Amino acid sequence: MPWWLMLLLVPVAIVVTLIVIVLLVKVCCPTAFFKLQNPPGFILHAMTGGNLPPYFRYWPWQDEHLSKWLHDGDVVCCVAAKSGTTWLLNIVHQIRTLGDPEGFLKHNTHTMPWPECQRYPGETIEETLSHLATLDGMTNPKYPFHVFKSHYKPRVEGTPWKEAVKSDAVVPVRQRPGVKYIICMREGKDVLASFYPFFGNHAEGFKKMWGGFPPTFPDFNANFKFFTEDQPGFYHGYCAQWWPYRNDPNVLLLHYSDLKKDIKGSLRKIASFVGVSVPESSWPLIEEKVSLKWMKENETIFKYDITSSKYKGTVLNDEEGSMIRKGGIGDGKDLLTPEQEAVWEKLNQKYFGDQPGLAEWVVKGGPLPMPVNVTGGLTTPLLTR
Repeated sequence: MPWWLMLLLVPVAIVVTLIVIVLLVKVCCPTAFFKLQNPPGFILHAMTGGNLPPYFRYWPWQDEHLSKWLHDGDVVCCVAAKSGTTWLLNIVHQIRTLGDPEGFLKHNTHTMPWPECQRYPGETIEETLSHLATLDGMTNPKYPFHVFKSHYKPRVEGTPWKEAVKSDAVVPVRQRPGVKYIICMREGKDVLASFYPFFGNHAEGFKKMWGGFPPTFPDFNANFKFFTEDQPGFYHGYCAQWWPYRNDPNVLLLHYSDLKKDIKGSLRKIASFVGVSVPESSWPLIEEKVSLKWMKENETIFKYDITSSKYKGTVLNDEEGSMIRKGGIGDGKDLLTPEQEAVWEKLNQKYFGDQPGLAEWVVKGGPLPMPVNVTGGLTTPLLTR
């Protein structure tokens, strides 16, 4: 064999060997990727077909497992990241307990569980279900219904499971009409502003456990790229996929701005939807405990405790404001460059262009637009809200 051919084959052989090793690790011990920190192991995890975030999984929403934790009358807060998820979970809990005067809420992950989130790499189905069955949110007899968290999107009837997971469309909204779903959308640029520091606020131990995920954005441009190129489904996909369900009788679609502008009216709307009759004497305590002031003063409750034999602590770090920030409106107004504005508008057109009323409503909220029938006229909404 000519010497020059051997020189060419050596690097090829090295690359092939590395690929084979990576694939063997993926098959035999996929959690081994997370041991790597530099380069970050989550990158190899993603390159070999793993989910991002790596601690999200879909199996809890499969029919064979669903009935083990989700039942008619339960409430699922399906809210996109940084669009009011933690706030709404607390709101629903305070409503169902009339202000939680007994102080059941110690950790949000214990009282309003998040089944789709793994506590540690390699957590099995059996381990998850066993842990779930011990939580306050599942065992407390004083709760009239369970409350769960999800970031996922509605399942489309007839779509094979393998296709559904590609767009996170696994939540059985119409397949489980006895379950109630609360959705909340927020102006997109405000979501960008809130998300920018979020990854950096995760606990270092948590990041290390997941091979360096989530990474800290070096600047706002990296944050923008994550939303618009790496994970466009995080915001635009979420809004577009949930919008057609806004008038389903078991769905309550809210807007973050409306919650901020009229919290008292919003609380009463949510109470009516979840079927809780709140005495007038209980509203002051509920209103106090869903306020930004109270949640900031009790921030440790909301930092997502995932303590297990593998990890002790919370998802967010110990710094004040790492989870509960200012929750403002308009923070993202002047953040984008003209070039970024153009990219954002293209995404709006791509995801919202064929959804009448969405592009306008998602910016400011207000009354939901009435659905349009096949002849182009307006129809009466299924549920007036």
